[in-house]
Amino acid sequence: MMDTTSLIYSIIGAIGCSTNGFAIFILFNLQNRFSTTNLLILNQCFIDLFASLMSLCLFLDPHLMTRLPESNVAAEFICKFWSSKYIFWSTTYGSTANLVVLTFDRYFAVIYHLKYNIFKEKLRMKVLLLLIPWICGFGFIFMWLMVHTVKNGECIQIWPSVGYQKTFGLLCGVYILVIPISVMLFVYFNIFRALRRRVGDGSSAVSDNSAARRLNIIKTMLIVGVTYVICWTPNEMVFINFTLGGAFYFNGPSYYITVALALCNICINPIIYTFKYQDFQKGMQKTVPCFKRIYSLPCLKSESISNNAVQLGTVSTNVVP
Repeated sequence: MMDTTSLIYSIIGAIGCSTNGFAIFILFNLQNRFSTTNLLILNQCFIDLFASLMSLCLFLDPHLMTRLPESNVAAEFICKFWSSKYIFWSTTYGSTANLVVLTFDRYFAVIYHLKYNIFKEKLRMKVLLLLIPWICGFGFIFMWLMVHTVKNGECIQIWPSVGYQKTFGLLCGVYILVIPISVMLFVYFNIFRALRRRVGDGSSAVSDNSAARRLNIIKTMLIVGVTYVICWTPNEMVFINFTLGGAFYFNGPSYYITVALALCNICINPIIYTFKYQDFQKGMQKTVPCFKRIYSLPCLKSESISNNAVQLGTVSTNVVP
């Protein structure tokens, strides 16, 4: 079972490297690649690329995680940073933090668009937004690094107490599920309500454009929310249940499936945040000419027309930057 699982994890990691690497290539060629939103999307792809690379390296050779050098200092270092998967989990948690930052970016862009236009031009603020996910990811999971140590030639976990372990497990659930889902519900609900109120006040130039804008926001909310919940909920629920004393077999197929679903999120993120993004589609057509034929299909052309209408309505009403 372990060999098959490692192969699946490695394939997911390889797919993640490909999709995120391609997205980074396209984003670097965008004319407005230094906009706040595009930089955050690029940051998301970099984090997911790093997580995919770690997944590929860790699971391609499972024994690589358990091999420790003879030196006690080197063994302790490898145990904490590599065998514990600290770097891998830090990047996945950083990906979640970047998702939250991206969501708030859209919130301020719509709700406080005038202040946002001033804020987005400040270089220091852009750098801070890009650093927050990395700091949160590596900082939050630091406790996981500290509880790993070498004993009798093996890398094991030693918790200060059962209370510490339970608290950490619950905090992981809050970090991965409660905070992102709460933020997305709050942000997209308020965005929808604000745009609906502006339409009701007659502040939008064309009602059809406003309806298309609302539909686009609802679709984005559903795609981001449902995908994230599907990918992460099973694994986190298992971890929280085990932390609180529930029985679970971590070498069984059920656990491997939950981990595979969580790993799939690092592959799906580029699709959600870039392949559905109109600027990215233009970049694909410009950088890879063969995509012009794909985007000329009737279904995609009609979607592009709707997006253009949304942008025109947005510009005319100065609602969304």
